[in-house]
Amino acid sequence: MYIVVALIFCLLVASWFFTQHIDKKIEKNFRPPGQFSNVQQEKIHYTKQGQGPALILIHGLAGNALNFTALANQLAKHYTVYSIDRPGSGFSTRHRNTSADFSVQSATILAWMSQLNLGEAFVAGHSMGGAIALRMALDAPDKIKSVSLLCPLTVPLTKGPGPLSVLYIPYQRLRSLISKTLAAPLRIVFGKKQVAQVFFPERVPSNFGSESGGALALHSESFYQASCDMVASTESLYKQFEHYKTISCPVGILYGEQDAILSPDAHMSYIATSLPSSMAEIIPNAGHMIINTQPEACFNFINKVNKVGVQLGLA
Repeated sequence: MYIVVALIFCLLVASWFFTQHIDKKIEKNFRPPGQFSNVQQEKIHYTKQGQGPALILIHGLAGNALNFTALANQLAKHYTVYSIDRPGSGFSTRHRNTSADFSVQSATILAWMSQLNLGEAFVAGHSMGGAIALRMALDAPDKIKSVSLLCPLTVPLTKGPGPLSVLYIPYQRLRSLISKTLAAPLRIVFGKKQVAQVFFPERVPSNFGSESGGALALHSESFYQASCDMVASTESLYKQFEHYKTISCPVGILYGEQDAILSPDAHMSYIATSLPSSMAEIIPNAGHMIINTQPEACFNFINKVNKVGVQLGLA
């Protein structure tokens, strides 16, 4: 018995040192490419590019603003594009005593908008970022001109989101322990397979880890905060999904036909039922990471949704 306990202790210590090494390596290779704003005792990181109407891009679970690099470059030809790191993600902070509830994240991003004097903006959200974009439309209808949903999370999950299910760790102390020890080694070993599952059936772009910020997910803080997001998601969605019918701005939803992380049928159908005037499109033979694999299709779709907002006098 003592030998087993000693072996487990040694394994955790070795994993802790390995995680420290990985964290330092990531911090050395990734520097914040944008700016910071102090919002509600947190530091919110974002990038800004282009000229035109304001468009805010909100990333998904375990993601960061760099995930939008290719898409943001196209959008910047027509918009002032703000790619934001959600609280606790990328280079943005979230204190341990701050809730990951979507209403709190929405409030933080809306406060950030006020700091930047963004009276109103178009919003596009990918995956979990879609759920938070919808929350923002509910919380501040006067500020959100349209919502473009890209493979979004819209309703409470009935099953885990594929390989991302490992992030569901409901106990804070266990979450902290795993993030500082076992998470990094396991993700190094199984990372390529998990990322391939997230992108299925499409190939993972060769620059996803570097230019698109994929490797940032290996940082222990990213794992911890993503787990907080995952645990908070169900209760957050139960608070908001029955109220979608009150959203007044144009809403569009774009999905990859073979998304293996979130079910297109489940998440598209509820939006269509709640908002009959919403726009919906499917990209054949595409998966969950369309912001990386199908930037042109995402660009065209966002323009369509925003054009409706302009026609309705919301721009």
